[in-house]
Amino acid sequence: MPPPPLPPPPNSLPPPSVPGSAPLAAPPGYAGYRGTPVTTFGLKRIGAVAKAAMILVGVAGASSLLTYLVGIPLVDDARAFLDGEASSDDFTRALIPYGAVGLVQAVAMLASAVLVMIWMYRIAANLKALQRAGRWGPGWAIGGWFLPPFLYVIPFLMFRELWKASDPDVPIGGGWRTRSVSWTVTAWFVVYGPVSLVVTLMSAGSSLNIGGTERQLAEQLVDAQGTAAVSGIVSVVAAVLFVAMARQLTRRHQQLIGED
Repeated sequence: MPPPPLPPPPNSLPPPSVPGSAPLAAPPGYAGYRGTPVTTFGLKRIGAVAKAAMILVGVAGASSLLTYLVGIPLVDDARAFLDGEASSDDFTRALIPYGAVGLVQAVAMLASAVLVMIWMYRIAANLKALQRAGRWGPGWAIGGWFLPPFLYVIPFLMFRELWKASDPDVPIGGGWRTRSVSWTVTAWFVVYGPVSLVVTLMSAGSSLNIGGTERQLAEQLVDAQGTAAVSGIVSVVAAVLFVAMARQLTRRHQQLIGED
């Protein structure tokens, strides 16, 4: 009688199956990328909110420059009104385009600020889920813009950290803290932070007081003519640098999380 067959080696045994279990898969809209754990659920999309934020930042920057361009003929109207060559009604009608552009700029700035905070919050939350959280957690995506006021040091430091932690070439558990940061992050901070603060202080004495009289508005328009051009140029440069930085950061973070 032949001997009974030997059992198969342990390594050849099929893995045990759990009744009712389903194979692991990435969340909808995400593709597995460079070892990103497919079991890490709850990752937040950033593409749409990033695009909307960049568009509104561009609109706000362009509106600042457009405000200056619209204000060039308005300065002549203000001088004519101050010299008694134009009536109050003429000056009021001339203010309408200037006020409309200013309103667009204010709305775009407010909306872009909200979207930028949401965008930064989602990136920080994703990095926290991927065990790449740093010093600046998701909450600083909101509070950092107010502390300290008008300096934007915390957003700058947070952008640096988000940039490093979003590097898709760093494997899971790798040393992302030593990665380099794009020059656009520093350039944006210099223009949007210190340079903009200096321009704001220079133009503080000649800023428009909407609640003042028509004569006060006319005087302020004439006085602000010099700093309005500088303010418009600085706003455009800051917007361009932010869009360049945001596009690159969004792209590398999407690669990290596998957002298609």
